[in-house]
Amino acid sequence: MHFQEWGSGDPVIALHPLALESTAFAGVARLLTLQGLRTLGADLPGFGLTPAPEGPLTAERLAAPVVELARSLETPPLLLGMSLGGRVALEAALMDPSAFRGAVFVAPYLPWRRGRWALPLARWMDPRWAERIPLERAWPLLKRVAQAIESVPRLENDWLARASVRVVYYSSCPATRANLISAAREMALEPAFGRHGVWTRLAGLRIPAVFLWAGKDALIPREHAAHVADTLPSARQIEVPCSGHFVNGAHYGCFEHAMALAVTHALAESRGLEFSSAQSLAPCLAETPRPETRLAGGLT
Repeated sequence: MHFQEWGSGDPVIALHPLALESTAFAGVARLLTLQGLRTLGADLPGFGLTPAPEGPLTAERLAAPVVELARSLETPPLLLGMSLGGRVALEAALMDPSAFRGAVFVAPYLPWRRGRWALPLARWMDPRWAERIPLERAWPLLKRVAQAIESVPRLENDWLARASVRVVYYSSCPATRANLISAAREMALEPAFGRHGVWTRLAGLRIPAVFLWAGKDALIPREHAAHVADTLPSARQIEVPCSGHFVNGAHYGCFEHAMALAVTHALAESRGLEFSSAQSLAPCLAETPRPETRLAGGLT
């Protein structure tokens, strides 16, 4: 598993959304470095510089090298996963909870609880379709387009948006397209309940957990927060009302600071410290002065 590092101190393994790679966490890593933490941004199997394993990209296959990476560290790391990365982080924590000190799930993919009648259609999503779309011929043009968008001044420090833009030319690679389709297909087909159901297994999570939700998220159902509260009442939850799932414009800093806040909460709980409320609200930094980040005893 390929990964890049920022900072030093207690480790945090960061897992990116579908189709992106580890550079998406460069902005968050800068904030975590200020908190005395070491961020390991990992490329999930099949994305970035990590090769895909044989077979469909199930959550278990994606999570296995994450557990291996965690076990290779001297100190058990905290998990930070967003979207697909959040689902993989959950799988890794369920597979080997002793390998991690806690987890932060940022707008994680969890199986739909309604409208599941449509999900079997995902069985028709064939990764071999990737070879039938001749986007590789347009690679030079797609890269120039992505670089032009990335060079827009307001995106200079918005690393999540910049990583999202680069998907434009990442998709020109047939293998990357196949991995995207495979991972999306396996997530859609996951059972919600029953012995192997994700929601059923979520109740068995045994490490400190913080869930971070975006108030303007058009991809992850907002009712998931209430269902998480019912299924895992011990988990902390933070909402960023001004942010969406990926590109947040002037509000990109709000989401980054909220992730750093969530990491702080999870680390505090792993050290036996308690918070008075299970629900928190991250401030909109685009509308209020951005606070200085300082750490004292694990708390901001």
